[in-house]
Amino acid sequence: MKQRLFWMFFLLLVTLPTGCSKTEEQPAAEDQQAVVDEGPAKPKVGDMILIPAGEFIMGNDKEKYASPQHKDDVPAYYIDAYEVTFGQWIEFVTKSGYSEESDWRSFYTVGKESFPVANITQDDAKAYAKWAGKRLPSEEEWEKAARGTEGFLYPWGNTWDPTKSNCGEYGMRNTVEVGQMKLDKSPFGVYDMMGNVQEWTVDELLPYKGNKNTDDINFKRGYAVARGSSFMFFPSKGGGMFTYTRSAYFPKAQYGLGFRCVKDAEAPKTTSNPQPKLLAMLFPKFTELEAR
Repeated sequence: MKQRLFWMFFLLLVTLPTGCSKTEEQPAAEDQQAVVDEGPAKPKVGDMILIPAGEFIMGNDKEKYASPQHKDDVPAYYIDAYEVTFGQWIEFVTKSGYSEESDWRSFYTVGKESFPVANITQDDAKAYAKWAGKRLPSEEEWEKAARGTEGFLYPWGNTWDPTKSNCGEYGMRNTVEVGQMKLDKSPFGVYDMMGNVQEWTVDELLPYKGNKNTDDINFKRGYAVARGSSFMFFPSKGGGMFTYTRSAYFPKAQYGLGFRCVKDAEAPKTTSNPQPKLLAMLFPKFTELEAR
């Protein structure tokens, strides 16, 4: 009888689930975190990126129109994460009744609402920005957002790679959806600053302080400055485009030229200290003596 009970007890132990087997089926804590932690979410069309105030490296001594290299300082501002899309542009034209100067429709086909708007004038871009409660970026604002505080030659670093942006060498020979080129991203997280379309700034082409080519005729023609590269450029074949490159055009519609917007960062709100008023109410004679 005792032997029989022993074997029954032994079989019961064998068939019971053990605590360790259940634990082995659960992923480790760090594995669970690795699955969940995929980094910050990609911005949506219309989102803006905060560029903090501070110095950055601007220009380059090797380029005629971008010299001399210097440090500049701009207040904090927001910049569009992506170039303005056809969808955003069509909404503006439809709701505002704006009569545009350019033939952007020649660049647009149904289904390209998430592609960058192009073939518009600088004034068209300014009109959209005003309607949206924004403005076109200055050269300083555009360049800081593109190269970061380290002074990168390209948004992603200092080595050219034709697979990282939608330039001519990438092979598309046309625009793509904004943000599709995930590696064409600046240190601040701004996309497509070295491909897709070039972008209007608000500035006229004028020499930087200390530039040795001030008599150059191009500084006197009333050109507007565009920044960035596009699907039309071949940087490694003599068409070098960098974060500091200044492209100059008359401010009319240009094929392969779009824009993005910026707006000022709001200054932090300050609240007055209520203590002096409270003390004056409670101890009027004390405050009179303090004033003396």
